[in-house]
Amino acid sequence: MGFKRIDVKEIKGFKLGNAENQATGTGCTVIISEEGAVAGVDIRGGGPATRETDLLKSENTVQSINAVVLSGGSAFGLEAGSGVMKYLEDKGVGFNMGDRCIPIVTQASLYDLDVGSADVRPDVEMGKQACISAYEDKFEHGNHGAGTGASVGKLYGMDRAMKSSLGTFACSDGVLEVGAIAAVNALGDVYNGNNNIIAGLLSKDKCYIKGSISVMKNHVHGEAGPEAPDIRDPFKRGDVNTTFKFDNGEEVDLAVEASVENTADYLTEAAIKSTLESQVPLQAKAESLSARAELGSAIAVDDASISNAEVTSVDPDTRGEVNDIEARIEELQAELDDAGSDEPEYEPITVEEMGYDVPFNTTISCLITNAKLTKPQANKLASILHDGYARAIKPVHSTLDGDAIFVMSTNQIEVNFDAFAALATDILQYSVIDSALAATDAYGLKSSRSIIGK
Repeated sequence: MGFKRIDVKEIKGFKLGNAENQATGTGCTVIISEEGAVAGVDIRGGGPATRETDLLKSENTVQSINAVVLSGGSAFGLEAGSGVMKYLEDKGVGFNMGDRCIPIVTQASLYDLDVGSADVRPDVEMGKQACISAYEDKFEHGNHGAGTGASVGKLYGMDRAMKSSLGTFACSDGVLEVGAIAAVNALGDVYNGNNNIIAGLLSKDKCYIKGSISVMKNHVHGEAGPEAPDIRDPFKRGDVNTTFKFDNGEEVDLAVEASVENTADYLTEAAIKSTLESQVPLQAKAESLSARAELGSAIAVDDASISNAEVTSVDPDTRGEVNDIEARIEELQAELDDAGSDEPEYEPITVEEMGYDVPFNTTISCLITNAKLTKPQANKLASILHDGYARAIKPVHSTLDGDAIFVMSTNQIEVNFDAFAALATDILQYSVIDSALAATDAYGLKSSRSIIGK
């Protein structure tokens, strides 16, 4: 039986909820397991803000947890975890110690203080509100919860960044269920499955997505090198097709309203392990390269005419033709030189300026499943899942990131661990992609929808 894409809320044994302050650009997301979930975590970034992650180490005593909290607010936002603890304590959810109930709540926070108001952060009350939403089955992806103030492409700070959000993706074959929730607040850019940038560092005119990698390559020696020429990408990598085509021929467009409700397509195991299929339109390539292509073709043709001409004794008419050809070549070459002669404007950036006005650029996520996992396996899976980050975010795991991945399992369905890890990594990758496609313009930041369209 093939896999069907489902709403992440459909995964049994978990309650998902969001709370946010849209006016100030911050929020939190909670994933609750009342019965307790086997859990693991892996933190790769150099600037994490976390709570109770040490207890998830394989050698430590606690074998299950009751909630994972993803929040904005940087380290201040860790206060939301206390609200989740209080709410669950009042419901009797947690680890029983005599007549006391102690909810086991872990958390990671991202830095969104430069998006809205730095003075308003997720707190105890917001943590409680997220729990209320979870118990009322109110959960949305997009600019909600921990993704409310999320952004990407911050190599030059917030001025050229783009809006990202809370992304989700989940599937089931009727027995096994697996899904991911990701709040993407990366220093780098988000790429789809065909390695096309769909959100990230904008050009200086903020009209297209330039990308961070080309800029960072000029700083490998730690000196203030020039920014790569700010000319529009001739291959229009922003004009991407977000259609995901399955083995049975059916398609799902992850950019159409970026909503789970619009998709009821079935996934095969092979399709789940495939990447999102998107191709740059050939017509767009032709249009963007038309001038240079025409010049180059003309030169090639005329060069061939000369090289194939065997002139041993030249009569005046032949000499005239040769002269005309040579003149045309010179004319075309001059046009080609003029087309690329403008000196590009370089934008120097010092090492001290590279992203340091946004000290935390963090992607935090949680994979939830009913697969049977031991605590060491949950930790190993969390480590493997960072491959999903690496596929969808470039650069990733920088010293300015606090990247973390949690795993929660209700421990019900036997799986082949390596096969399941491969599936889960794709699911996490797709949730990161969804974080870009589900975002909408906010707080002066453009989203993927407004740059590349739906």
